[in-house]
Order: sequence, then structure tokens, then C-alpha cells
Amino acid sequence: MTTTSDYGTLFRTAYAALHGGHPDDLSEPAESGPDEPLAQFLDRSRGEAIGRLQEQLSALEPPAFLRKLHDILVRLLASAVEADAALAAQVGAYERGHFQESMAYSDRLQALVTESARLDRDLILALREAEEANAGTLDALGIAEVPEPPIAAEDAEDWV
Repeated sequence: MTTTSDYGTLFRTAYAALHGGHPDDLSEPAESGPDEPLAQFLDRSRGEAIGRLQEQLSALEPPAFLRKLHDILVRLLASAVEADAALAAQVGAYERGHFQESMAYSDRLQALVTESARLDRDLILALREAEEANAGTLDALGIAEVPEPPIAAEDAEDWV
């Protein structure tokens, strides 16, 4: 079983990677191929980094009281990989002039983004629950504070 402190390091790295941060410990940076366009390089290097994090997290046993948090984070990483692939496929289909195919990928991407937003909200709530159940969890994970969770889509439907 992984210590809370060690788990916190990997958790913060994965969370930063998912939210556009630049964590220091994303092992060896990818290198661009000689004829690789910048957009393709960025997609590939993000995919490799997220994939490594997903493998690392899937291979470890978190402290028991962090299991729910862990499962949500692993699902978020998987969703990010899927969303990146759907976006690349959507752009590729559009570039080839296959607009119906592009729209299908766009619909899939929208569903993945919606699911990722729900999972992100669940992750924030799970962090809060872990702290409430075990005071000091956030400190042990190396997290200063947990942001307010976004309003769930189903809660906002009546606002329009």
C-alpha cells in the first residue's frame, strides 16, 4: 500500500496534467520527430504523459480511505486519453473533408467532455469528503485547498 504522502505526489502530478499545469515530475519529456508538426507533437506528448500517469496510478494501491478518490482520478485520466483521441479523429476527418464523420467524432467528444466535467466535480467532492472523514488528509496529500465544485449540469437546468 502506498503512503498518503507518496500518493499525494502522484495525485498532484496527475491533477496538474489534467488541468493544463506543468508538473515538474512528468518523467522524461517527449522529443519532437524530425518532420512532426507542432500540433501532432503536442498531442502525442500529452497522450504519452497522461498514459504514463494512468499506468502508474493503476499499478498502485492507494490508502484505503482514498480509494474513491483514486478510482475517480483513474477514470478522469482514461477519459482524457479518450477525449484527446476523439479530438484528433474529429480534426483528421474534417481535414479530409469527411464532415459527417467529423460531426460524429464531435458528438463523441462533447459526451466525453461532459463526463469529464462530472468526474472532475466528483473528484473535488471526494477530496472534501476525505478531509471531512480524516482530518489532515489534504495536508498529507500536499494540497493547500480544494476549489469549490462547479455546479452540476442537472442543478443548473432550471436556470435557463
